[in-house]
Amino acid sequence: MEFRDDIKDVYDISLVASNPEDPKITALKSIGNSFYNNIVVLLYKLIMTTNLIIIGHVVYENINHYELAMTYQIGVLVLEILGKFFIIGLVKYIFEEKEDSDEVYNTFIRLKTSLIFIIPIITIPVSLLSKLIIKLLTKNMIITNEIVDEVYFKYLLFTPAIYLFEILFFLNIQYMQNQKKTNAVFSYISFFLICHISTCWILLYMFEIGIIGLTISYGVNSFLFYLFTNKYIQNIREFELQGYFFLIPESQNFNMEVLNELKRESSLSFINLGEIFIIHFLFVSSLFTDKNQLIVNIIYLNVYELIFAVNRGFYYTLKKYISTNVESAEKRQQYVANFSLYFMILGMSFFIILLVFDNILLDCFLFDGGNQLLKNIAKNLKIMFSLCILLNVIRMLLNGTIRGMNVPFPVIKKIFYCTICIVLCLVLGFVYEKGVYGLWISKFILNLLFVFDNAHKAIIYLPQFFHNYI
Repeated sequence: MEFRDDIKDVYDISLVASNPEDPKITALKSIGNSFYNNIVVLLYKLIMTTNLIIIGHVVYENINHYELAMTYQIGVLVLEILGKFFIIGLVKYIFEEKEDSDEVYNTFIRLKTSLIFIIPIITIPVSLLSKLIIKLLTKNMIITNEIVDEVYFKYLLFTPAIYLFEILFFLNIQYMQNQKKTNAVFSYISFFLICHISTCWILLYMFEIGIIGLTISYGVNSFLFYLFTNKYIQNIREFELQGYFFLIPESQNFNMEVLNELKRESSLSFINLGEIFIIHFLFVSSLFTDKNQLIVNIIYLNVYELIFAVNRGFYYTLKKYISTNVESAEKRQQYVANFSLYFMILGMSFFIILLVFDNILLDCFLFDGGNQLLKNIAKNLKIMFSLCILLNVIRMLLNGTIRGMNVPFPVIKKIFYCTICIVLCLVLGFVYEKGVYGLWISKFILNLLFVFDNAHKAIIYLPQFFHNYI
C-alpha cells in the first residue's frame, strides 16, 4: 500500500477525467499522436537524414566520393556538439510545465528574442573553426584538401544563417504543437521536406552544382518556412502582433524574465545533451578506426538517432497517459497492453526489414550501395545493429511505463551504465581491435542494462499500480 500512497500524493485524482473510449482505440490513436510528442528533435533528425542521403548520391568531379558524405557529417557533428544540439534542447523544453496560453506565448516570444542573438554567437565561431577541427579529427585518415574545402566553403561557412532560420522554424513548430495545431504541424513539416528534396534534386542532379545546391535549398527553405509559420502564428494570435514577422525584437522583451527563462531551459537542455552523449561518443570513437568503418558507422548512427527520436515520442506518450489517467485498473491494463503491442509491432517490423534485406541502409544512403569493402563491414554489423534497434524499442517502452508511475532512474546509475559502455567501447573497439563492431556491442550491452533495470522495476511496481491505485 506504500506505493499506492506515493502515487496519490503525486497526482490529484479529482482533476483527471475518465476516458470512456475503448482502450484499443485510445491506444491506436496514441500511436499516431506519438510522432508529434518529440517533434522538434524528430524533425531535425529527418532533415539531417535527408541531407546525408542527398550528399551520398552526389557525383563530385565525375566520381562518387563517399568521403564527401563523411566529411559533411563530421562537420555537422562538430556544429552539434559545440552548440546546435544545446540550442535545440532550449526549443524542445520551452513549454515544459506551462499550461496557460498567455504564459506559453510570452515564453515563446522571450525565447525567440534570445535565440536571435544566441544562435549567431554560438554558431559563427564554430563555423569559422570547423575546417581546422575537421582536419584535427581526421588526421589519421586520407581525405583530400579539395573535399574538405568543398564542404567548408560551400556549406559550413553558411550554417550560421541557415541554422538561425531553421531553429526559429523549429521554435514555431514547437509552439504550434503546444497549441494542438496538429494538422498545421504535419502540413508544414511535410511541405518543408518535399520542397527541400525537390529543390536539391533540381540543383544537385539537374544543374549539377554540387554541395552548394544543398546549401541553397536548405537555407532558402528554412527562411521561407520560418516566415510561413510565423505568419500562421500571427493569425492565431491576431490580437497580439508582437511576434514580429521579421527579426525585429521589441524592447520590452529584454528583461530579467529572459535570463530566468534561459537559465531554466538551459538546465533541461543539458539533460537533452546527456541523452545523446553515448551516440556522439560512438561517432567520435569511430574516427579512430579507418575511413571505411567510419563511413558505415556514420550511416548506422544516423539511422539509430532517427529511430531513437521516434521512440522518444512513443515514450512521452505512454509516460503521460500512465501519469495522468485514473480510469479503472482494467482499462489502464488494456491500454498499456494495446499500446505496447502496437509499438512492438512497429519495432519488430523494422527489425525484420533490417535482417532480411541485405545492404538496405547503404543502398539508401550511397549512390551505388557502396563498394564491396563497405558492404562487408555493413554485413558484419547487420545483426548487432538490428538487435540494438530492437532493444531500444523495448527500452523506451519500459521507460515510459516506469516513468509514468513516477519511479525515478537514479542519475548515478545512468552514469555508471554509460561508463561501462565507454570502457567496453575502448576495450572491444581498440584493445581487441573489433573496430565499429566492438562499438556496437558496447551499445547493445548498454541497452540491455537499461532494459533489465526497467524490467525489474516493472515486475515490482506494475501489479501494485494496476490493482492498488484505483
